[in-house]
Amino acid sequence: MNAAEVIEHFKHLPREEQAKVVDFIRQQDGGEIAFASDNQVQAISEKVFSQHPELFRKLSQ
Repeated sequence: MNAAEVIEHFKHLPREEQAKVVDFIRQQDGGEIAFASDNQVQAISEKVFSQHPELFRKLSQ
């Protein structure tokens, strides 16, 4: 079974069973959610803005 098949099967499970799957997945990866630091966000945003100035100029109009 591939990931797409697992996801499709998951969609058809009752809410209680979906919750069990979610709990299992959280246990597998430690249940932690990683966030970018302020410095990482700043560096990435500067890169994106510098690579696409025309796009952001048009979006700001």
